[in-house]
Amino acid sequence: MKRLLLFIAFAFLSYSGFGQQLGVKAGAAYANFKGKDADNYNYRLGYSAGVMLQQHITDLIGVQVEALYTSKGAKIEATSGSNEINDIYRLNYVDVPVLLHLSAGGMFIDLGPQASFIAKARQIREVNTSNTTTTVETDITDNPYTVDFGYVAGLGFRAANNIGIELRYNGGLKKIDDEGPLVGRERRNSSFNLMLSYLFW
Repeated sequence: MKRLLLFIAFAFLSYSGFGQQLGVKAGAAYANFKGKDADNYNYRLGYSAGVMLQQHITDLIGVQVEALYTSKGAKIEATSGSNEINDIYRLNYVDVPVLLHLSAGGMFIDLGPQASFIAKARQIREVNTSNTTTTVETDITDNPYTVDFGYVAGLGFRAANNIGIELRYNGGLKKIDDEGPLVGRERRNSSFNLMLSYLFW
């Protein structure tokens, strides 16, 4: 992970030497699992924050590269006798999308592939009885695949003061389960992101 972060930092510094626009962005991630083994999962609220570099090839067409720390996952509810069981999966990734950036009149569209590198994963189980709630947190960082691949599609608007707002969808293209009790099941990451951004120059 340290080597990955150093590589991303080096790539951004090298890329920024050609007069691109540097920016920051942050917002909410509304995440869930998709796939034939994910029908009973529900969305959970996460977050996303990071940096971006943007260069226009023409007034309309550009390229945008980002490095975002994003909290994904999902939650699922079940019952066992009189107990209610809530399992919350928090999967934190470093997302690196490489996007085609189309813009006109302040509106913009971002489309492209994304590689996601697992940083930390936890399963939080809450068992509710009639009188008490018991919470057990388990580190499952070694269970998901180290690298996830997906795609990004987003729509946004950037004002004249360089502040932007965007809504995007992140779709996973591969199953996330590598090891652990859910190995072999078909679950893929899926999230909607609502973010604010700012370009410095």
